[in-house]
Amino acid sequence: MPENQKNREKFEQEYREWILLMARNAADRMATMSQARRISIMKSYRDFRDPRLVFDKIVDVERIMRLASDRISKYIIIETKAVPFYHSIYSIVPGTLDFAVAMNRRLFIRRLWLPVIALNSEYIRQSDDRILTFTLEHELEMSRIFHEISSNLRNISRDEKREITEKAMGTSIDKLKISQEDLFEDEKLMNKLSFSQPLIPKPYAEMAMLIFLENNIAELEHYGSPSRNSEEETFGENLYKEFQEWSDFTQSTYDLFVREIIAHLIDEYRGYS
Repeated sequence: MPENQKNREKFEQEYREWILLMARNAADRMATMSQARRISIMKSYRDFRDPRLVFDKIVDVERIMRLASDRISKYIIIETKAVPFYHSIYSIVPGTLDFAVAMNRRLFIRRLWLPVIALNSEYIRQSDDRILTFTLEHELEMSRIFHEISSNLRNISRDEKREITEKAMGTSIDKLKISQEDLFEDEKLMNKLSFSQPLIPKPYAEMAMLIFLENNIAELEHYGSPSRNSEEETFGENLYKEFQEWSDFTQSTYDLFVREIIAHLIDEYRGYS
């Protein structure tokens, strides 16, 4: 068996094991909810098995445009009920997670680079104007830095992601004069949402984001920009190909995630039904 195939199979097995662990984590969070809320969250998990249902167009677009700088007009803004989770960039402990109430990506579709920012729906609703402005500024600054680095046509390492996040946060804090109290309130809200909203693996969120853009490309392509040269075009094509090559695995592990949540909740409440 070729070495790269062995490495992929090893990664897939380890990722499945991690997903099972994360499903139990998600089920434990749901166990603290009311029955009505559990039913609602479970419906979202089932709905999200169709990746086309993960993201939708932003509802309160006027507020977003009012709070953000003019740069936001160059971005596709979408929202989701979900909170993506991923291995923490600050810890190597397997069970330590980071949660994202905002994501920004620059995706390559049909020979165009499309910049997109996604926000959690409840985060938009519950954040005050000052904190939401800070989050939007932070995502815009991260996007700018990521774009500069990706101009070198390479993937970004874990350490670089951590450095970029910290640098963008520092710049945004200084620009908007954000206090420690503001940051504490924002952290408290993000923690609250991680215990009250459906959680989805970040690779699945990224796949769903790509599918959303593809399904709406006719009205979104004016946000896109072509590659600057043949090297960037090839880089983009390879990124898109990589998404496609992993799509079946990404879908199957999300399905595994949902099945395990259901099984764990059934065991948890078997004696109470």
